[in-house]
Amino acid sequence: KFGRAVSFWMVGYCCLAWQVDSFRKLWHRTLGPNTAWVIDATILLNGWFTLVGYLVLIGDFTTKSFGGLLGEDHLLARSRLLDQWVVTVAVLLPLSLAQDLRRLAFTSVLGLGVTVYVVLLVLRDSWLKAPAEWGPEMVLAEWRAGAFEAIALYTHAFVAHYNAPKLFGELERPTGVRWLFVVCVAYVVAFVVYAAFAFAGLRRFETDVEGNVLRNFEMEAKVLVAWMGMGFSIAFTYPIVFNSAREALVNLMAQTKETLLASPRMQRFMSSPRLNSRRSMSLYNVLGPSPSRSRSSDTTTRITVAFVLCTAAVASVCSDLGLINALAGALMGCAVAFVFPSLLFFQTVRAQLAGVATHTRPLAAPLLGQRGDDRFPTVAQVDDRLRPLLWASLAVAGAVMVAGVGFSILGFGVAMRSVF
Repeated sequence: KFGRAVSFWMVGYCCLAWQVDSFRKLWHRTLGPNTAWVIDATILLNGWFTLVGYLVLIGDFTTKSFGGLLGEDHLLARSRLLDQWVVTVAVLLPLSLAQDLRRLAFTSVLGLGVTVYVVLLVLRDSWLKAPAEWGPEMVLAEWRAGAFEAIALYTHAFVAHYNAPKLFGELERPTGVRWLFVVCVAYVVAFVVYAAFAFAGLRRFETDVEGNVLRNFEMEAKVLVAWMGMGFSIAFTYPIVFNSAREALVNLMAQTKETLLASPRMQRFMSSPRLNSRRSMSLYNVLGPSPSRSRSSDTTTRITVAFVLCTAAVASVCSDLGLINALAGALMGCAVAFVFPSLLFFQTVRAQLAGVATHTRPLAAPLLGQRGDDRFPTVAQVDDRLRPLLWASLAVAGAVMVAGVGFSILGFGVAMRSVF
């Protein structure tokens, strides 16, 4: 938790040093646009796991809701798989194909309200119905390898580092100290809410608590409201997350195509007389349609349909939300919360300590071979009295980076061991 707060602060510090207001611009300034594909790949994979997790939750909540509304013997109350595919085809796919998502802005407020309701529901139920003493099978303190899986899961829960530049830019008179205060308050509040919710679920159901704690509750009117509210909120949040993941996928495909077409071998192949006389279907698939026959709309539709159906297929065979979140945290969460911020911070502080770049005297060359408008990046300099602190911060950034890589490897290994 402390490490994630530190790395979140690091992103804001880098934004202040480079005078940028987005994560992508910050990445370009420090690591160069040639490595921007890493951001798109991260957004794609993180979005993929999030969407699969949404469908798992939709399967849980719709099955429970139909059981309460239509009776336990109804087909929709007994078939979780059927519920998932009905919602996917009838709701998620049309929403994901929509061109304008502004009408779904209300779902953010709705989701926040439903989340508050669920938290209060679990806290109240634990306070009133928790057993007086812990059960004999309950072990409160014991070291297990599953702790690394838990770290990965918690990391995924607290990943908000993409939004750090935007939040920093919205501060009035943004400074490092003011940003540190905001980060500390936000993470303390988030930690208290998460910890209270987790402890309440554990105290209420002990060893029987599930990854989705609402699955532990029996059918009641107040619980039905929670099931239906969460299902509705998640269903209408799905296309918002999906839109970002699809955009990242399209960007990766475009970059791959550009790299492929720019290779000397492909250039020679394309300029051959045989190719100019006839373009086979296989080449059409590689090179894309001719400029006069743009098929961007059809391509977007095919990508959307394939992506949505793939997430539904994966969610159909995996119903363990905890496992999905643990894998997402191990593969993407640790990178976004630990590795990337510390890497950006490390490069920023190195540039400041080098003392060769100021707002009036830019770097003679980019840090990692940048081009275009960011060819000569500048970074804010610091007072000489703070240089020892910057040297110490380099060690902290290195430690956070190493910890992130270690948590990622260990968390992924433990999560996969539970599968097999």
